[in-house]
Amino acid sequence: MSKPEISSRFDVNDIRKIREYNSLRHIHMTPEEIIAETQAGQKKYCVCLSRGNL
Repeated sequence: MSKPEISSRFDVNDIRKIREYNSLRHIHMTPEEIIAETQAGQKKYCVCLSRGNL
């Protein structure tokens, strides 16, 4: 399984690709692992957002 390629437009198809990718990754994870991974991603996003890097 490889990371999906996202277009520069970031349209509905890109969102579908991301959801499918995450679904396949999360199949073998516990709910706690999924939550921890989501929170770690959220922290990175907030740091970028606060620095104006988005």
